[in-house]
Amino acid sequence: MISLMLGLLMLMLMLLHGVVTFPLELNPPRVVVRYGDSVSVNCSTSATDHDGMGWEATFGGISLEQDVNVVTWTVDNLTDWTIEPKCYINLIDGEQPSIVLPVILYKTPDRVSISVLNHSGPMVEGTQYQLQCDIQNTAPLQNLVVKWYKGNETLDIVTYSNRPEDVSATLMISPNRNDDGAQYRCRAELDLGPEGPQPHPTVTSEPLSITVHYAPEFLPGNDTVEVSAGSDVSLDCSAEGNPPPELRWTNNTAEGNAIETTVGRLRNLNISRVTANATYNCTVTNRLGSITKQIHVLVDVPPQQHPTMFSTAPSTPDTMTTLPGTAKPKVVTFPLELNPPRVVVRYGDSVSVNCSTSATDHDGMGWEATFGGISLEQDVNVVTWTVDNLTDWTIEPKCYINLIDGEQPSIVLPVILYKTPDRVSISVLNHSGPMVEGTQYQLQCDIQNIAPLQNLVVKWYKGNETLDIVTYSNRPEDVSATLMISPNRNDDGAQYRCRAELDLGPEGPQPHPTVTSEPLSITVHYAPEFLPGNDTVEVSAGSDVSLDCSAEGNPPPELRWTNNTAEGNAIETTVGRLRNLNISRVTANATYNCTVTNRLGSITKQIHVLVDVPPQQHPTMFSTAPSTPDTMTTLPGTAKPKVVTFPLELNPPRVVVRYGDSVSVNCSTSATDHDGMGWEATFGGISLEQDVNVVTWTVDNLTDWTIEPKCYINLIDGEQPSIVLPVILYSEYFPPCECERYVSI
Repeated sequence: MISLMLGLLMLMLMLLHGVVTFPLELNPPRVVVRYGDSVSVNCSTSATDHDGMGWEATFGGISLEQDVNVVTWTVDNLTDWTIEPKCYINLIDGEQPSIVLPVILYKTPDRVSISVLNHSGPMVEGTQYQLQCDIQNTAPLQNLVVKWYKGNETLDIVTYSNRPEDVSATLMISPNRNDDGAQYRCRAELDLGPEGPQPHPTVTSEPLSITVHYAPEFLPGNDTVEVSAGSDVSLDCSAEGNPPPELRWTNNTAEGNAIETTVGRLRNLNISRVTANATYNCTVTNRLGSITKQIHVLVDVPPQQHPTMFSTAPSTPDTMTTLPGTAKPKVVTFPLELNPPRVVVRYGDSVSVNCSTSATDHDGMGWEATFGGISLEQDVNVVTWTVDNLTDWTIEPKCYINLIDGEQPSIVLPVILYKTPDRVSISVLNHSGPMVEGTQYQLQCDIQNIAPLQNLVVKWYKGNETLDIVTYSNRPEDVSATLMISPNRNDDGAQYRCRAELDLGPEGPQPHPTVTSEPLSITVHYAPEFLPGNDTVEVSAGSDVSLDCSAEGNPPPELRWTNNTAEGNAIETTVGRLRNLNISRVTANATYNCTVTNRLGSITKQIHVLVDVPPQQHPTMFSTAPSTPDTMTTLPGTAKPKVVTFPLELNPPRVVVRYGDSVSVNCSTSATDHDGMGWEATFGGISLEQDVNVVTWTVDNLTDWTIEPKCYINLIDGEQPSIVLPVILYSEYFPPCECERYVSI
């Protein structure tokens, strides 16, 4: 019973106060339309007590219709990007509810294309490149999604005011050898929400196929081949690379006839009648690199023969190892010692190394080397390898000893020959002249004729700040290292250097051998920026004043002062970045426009001059367009500005004129107690006319970009109100010139 009473009470309250539902409904409530297509939306009401319904719209509007419950907004060819159709209803209580239809107008791209930025031809493995996707004439951008593909693999998805415009999206790639022949595509897709087309409208670029060059790499194969004495053998040195690599076999001690055969990527050396162990060096080379591998041929010989042994550096000071032959290698006390055990020599310098033995039962010692070799010497415990001018980059000096049991142990001296660069220089890639703030550039460090590269370290500096350290064949060659920079205005005049440093380990020179480039000073161009200064200056009537419009920019900006109503003499002075306008005998308030410009931008600021005047004088007021048709505002002076009924009216109040066309504007007054009216203008001016209420400014051929026609009236109380006509002059070849206009009393 209590719950029933509560329910009735709630119903009574609802009837007393009324539960109002919104009277309008759109069907569909939101539309997505292709540019140029038709659209139709119903606006219905559940209200029966209304005085009519309608649509307000720039296209397809419907005036008030009575005795209807539905009005339909229809456009056959929708091309207005900013349209906001509004359905409204007039209720009998005087209310006018309304609802705006959300409209998304879209356009698929005219064309989508893909290209490589700043590069043509094959790409090199491990190098970074940038792809660009050009999407022409699409909207709306806030719904655009760009997807990047390699083959069928999605690489990246990029999500991005409403008018069609061109868009460029970029993708950074670093292809490797597996990407040779890969196809890249980009797709422009418009995701317009659940109300939009399904599937999404898309345009896809033609595929971009890339060619990737890479250094050689050996295919799997055996490094050791066993063969019976006198038999034939085939050695495999198959490799792949792009461009296809060249192959070279070397072996000064090889016996038998060798014939090379090539089938596809397979590269074989066929050797007939092999009688002795041997090592073959296989070198494959293309312009991106060179690699070498050794293939050992082991010959099975009768037990009475001694195998030829491969000389290897000892794994420990007193042991040595031979490659396996028919007879098993034996472990012996190693009889040779080098002092020093390893050398690092500057190209062209001298070198000397002792080879000593603790064995007393030997038949002699010696050195095998391309330079400084020593033939077998008997009855000695030390032989010294010496070269006065070492220039052989591949030298491998070998010390050997003939033991009385017929063995010949040997040890190879590790030699690192190095050369500092002939020259190190720094430059900017693909650019000359000043740099622009916010733009990315690439610096290149050219290091000429240096070895060995595996020990090279390149360090980058800005001033004394270390920016990057890059660590990297043995013959001298040229190297280029790059650094990406994005300078700003604070970097103008900054000096960049690069240094080539050889880190040759603890046996090498300390400190490391280095050569540093000459510094590269950069010039950065940037848009103007005002230095701090006052925007308002107060001055006594009749005094002089100096206005400061100091700014910095690169290139140094040009300055222009404008003020057509200024009184007194104005002289501009420049000291460094300080730009002053010196005005003598100031008698009236005024506003000066200071504009500074260089090729990267233009900025303007206003400086207000406020004049202290005696109370009996009327202040000259800052020219401003009237905020309402019958009021005007002055900037503050000593005397407070007064609000008056403005006596002048322009018809039309503003004109837009094509360069060279005619123009005509009436200036009328409601005042009857005046002493005449006129126009001041560089063209079409009208001198004072009395007993008139209208004066017309007319020009048959308007070509003055800075014209500011001013209508004035002389009132009987001595005041002279005036109003400047805003004029926009335009041309297909020059942008419109729209300047600030003034009203004064």
